[in-house]
Amino acid sequence: MRNELQEALRNGQLFLNYQPQVDQLGEICGLEALVRWKHPVKGMIPPVDFIPIAEETGQIIQLGQWVLSQACRDAKQLLDKGMLNTRVAVNLSPLQFHRLGFLDSLQETLLSTTLPPVNLELELTEGILMHDSQGAIDILLELEKQGIATSIDDFGTGYSSFSYLKDLPVQSVKIDKSFVDNILVNRKDAAVCQGTITMAQQMGIKVVAEGVETQEQFELLKSYGCKAFQGYLFARPMTFDDLVLWMRR
Repeated sequence: MRNELQEALRNGQLFLNYQPQVDQLGEICGLEALVRWKHPVKGMIPPVDFIPIAEETGQIIQLGQWVLSQACRDAKQLLDKGMLNTRVAVNLSPLQFHRLGFLDSLQETLLSTTLPPVNLELELTEGILMHDSQGAIDILLELEKQGIATSIDDFGTGYSSFSYLKDLPVQSVKIDKSFVDNILVNRKDAAVCQGTITMAQQMGIKVVAEGVETQEQFELLKSYGCKAFQGYLFARPMTFDDLVLWMRR
């Protein structure tokens, strides 16, 4: 898999899909870039199969840089078409985030693609907090200073707690799909969603609910005060060309 992934990076087997985020009125309020791999023999290989290997081998640095550069180029295209008035979110691994020269590399990418920082958001896992928390906060403060937004992905599934929200200069958190899945039938999952939305909004932090698949889930999350949603109810991940058509419609 490691060798095949290296070949995929060299030979253009990777591509990006985009999944829109919408507000309470169904208007686009964000986009998430998602990497996909089409193997010439094995067909589509799920990210859950190759991302952990990339992180283990260190290939996530090269992979992550490719994703970031392509997402910025695509976002600039949307901007030039007058179709982007929000941010494109790109997932970042802890290895990328803590790597020496990360901020310089990010600046180079923005300069080479000419994408304004206000159109980029970086989604971070809770793993960034596992070591060098102060270093992470310093980087987040610098990103905020540059106009780049940051978000904590899959909030509530790992090491995160509300105390982190107090200390971390992030602009949004994403409620993990595992809580949204059972929000209608499990009062504890519902309480986690409601509590996260209430607490984050009191701190001025945006909340995005992931994995919204039914109108009932959407209505309940909306009643809790959630302002942004992502999931199959609104749109599945799609190629850039399909995204352009979808946005035009």
